[in-house]
Amino acid sequence: MTLVPAEKVADAVTCGDNADDHAAQVRRYLDAGADEVYVQQVGPDMDGVFAAWQRDVLPQLV
Repeated sequence: MTLVPAEKVADAVTCGDNADDHAAQVRRYLDAGADEVYVQQVGPDMDGVFAAWQRDVLPQLV
């Protein structure tokens, strides 16, 4: 089995802690007509990530 290199994942999925990048990616989906967008956190601080999303990303989408 061959794993997908991290660079390839980063090309297709918004990763990291930049709220503006995440908001821009979600905005592209919304502008394309999506009415639901699912966010996944992979890591130990799930509560912190979703608190940051609530504080920093969601306000950019209203």
